[in-house]
Amino acid sequence: MIISNSLFIPKRPREKRMGVGRKQERYNGRMSMTADNTTRPRKKGPIAIEGARIVGFALLLAWFSASGFLVSSATANSADFLTLVAFTALLFIAAFVGRSRDIRRQATILCPVFSAVAAVGTIVPSFTADSPIISIICSLLTAPGLAFLVLGWGSLFSKRSMPTVILETIAAQLLMSAIHLTGCLQPPHLEAVLRGIYLIGSAFMFAIAAKATQPTKLSHLLSGQHDHSQSATKWQPFVRFIIAINLWGAAINLLYNIYRYCAPLDFEDLSAPAALIEIALLGLLLVVASRQRVKDTQLYTIIFATVLLAFLLVPILGIQNTAPFYALFLGFAALSVLTWTLSAQICQAYQLSSNMVYGCAIGSFLGLQIVIARAIARDAFSGITSSPIELNTLCLIGAFASFAAYQLVFNHRSAIWSEPSETMQEAATDHSAEGDACANAEAVADPFERWDDFAALYHLTPRESEVLLLFARGRSYERIQETLVIARGTVNYHMSNAYRKIGISSRQDLLDRLDEAACSNERK
Repeated sequence: MIISNSLFIPKRPREKRMGVGRKQERYNGRMSMTADNTTRPRKKGPIAIEGARIVGFALLLAWFSASGFLVSSATANSADFLTLVAFTALLFIAAFVGRSRDIRRQATILCPVFSAVAAVGTIVPSFTADSPIISIICSLLTAPGLAFLVLGWGSLFSKRSMPTVILETIAAQLLMSAIHLTGCLQPPHLEAVLRGIYLIGSAFMFAIAAKATQPTKLSHLLSGQHDHSQSATKWQPFVRFIIAINLWGAAINLLYNIYRYCAPLDFEDLSAPAALIEIALLGLLLVVASRQRVKDTQLYTIIFATVLLAFLLVPILGIQNTAPFYALFLGFAALSVLTWTLSAQICQAYQLSSNMVYGCAIGSFLGLQIVIARAIARDAFSGITSSPIELNTLCLIGAFASFAAYQLVFNHRSAIWSEPSETMQEAATDHSAEGDACANAEAVADPFERWDDFAALYHLTPRESEVLLLFARGRSYERIQETLVIARGTVNYHMSNAYRKIGISSRQDLLDRLDEAACSNERK
């Protein structure tokens, strides 16, 4: 008995240190039993976290959707405008001064505090008589909370896979339209209170999503082959993207102000039907995006066509018709989806700071363009007559600006997803010399960019995907163990499962399967 007990004493601490019993791991065969995978959510976990992201992001968008429509008091209108000015300035400061820092960790703690203060700054002006001092103070209270929320959500989305970002952004925009529809039926003072509550709710949903979502190292592993040097090639797509966003924003605001100051239409009567049409369009986009065969580029083309439609309907139907007005609201919704999703794609494709990308992109789209439009629109459009020639000319200018923005980002020579690195170009040339089916070097994409699709194809678990990706990039078992902070036996276990699922026996077989999957995707 003494010998038997002494044999089992060393094993118990070892099992505790390793985090799981070897027998339990070997015979059970379930990933959820390994301690290194205890952060893997349960079946209900991903749904709850995804719901928190969608609801929280939708609440943030709902605050901006009501911007400029407040009629409760002159103080509220002035505070709303000054808030956007300060908000824009803070985003650009964060983009160029704090671009090396990831704000998500700080925002998790500071967002609830700043949002509560921002809620006060949103609500108070609606219950205050005309007071410039109150407007200034409240704008300074609200702007930091908005900036923290925008950069926080941007940092969160920049770490997610693109299919997830697209689906969640469209779903959030859809929910925002529903919230905006209910806001059209509320009195101004109640709407101001609800806007303050939106900020608090968005902050708490963000804190839940950021804390509950245990980020895997997959996003960092996928960036392994990118050059982190500040080269000109790295910044060119980002600059084109920012120029395109400003062109789109200016064009949309041009059409919006034409309808606001020149068209004989009542905004209050048309807001609710416009929100219903938004919901219908976004629901259709959500269905289209959820189809696996629809590529990102095709979805973006649909969104661009929606924006362009708003400009082309005015010359066809006239300014008195309500159809172009509804198309204008669709253009706003489509451009919002485009801005947030392309920002995430820029961050992932070129490993740029989320503060830099989202600060400039959202600062331009939600801040700078609205500020400029509200500052000069009344004087600029008050002298424009309702002449069809003048109005149609302005709409055609907007359509041309929208098309130019599309070419800046989505042209086959400038698209952000079609610029392979020098290493991939050399690899593509080698494949061409060998007579591979993917001989065209321009059509060869980095197989690691579609790693999520590859892992889903062979039903790899999240941990198996992480281990196998490191191995495919040339890491040794010891390096994988150190990187993922797991036991060597756990590495062997996941590698064995992954090899069995894919049907391979070596790293070269794995790379061949990756190339085959990349070529298959390109042919589709």
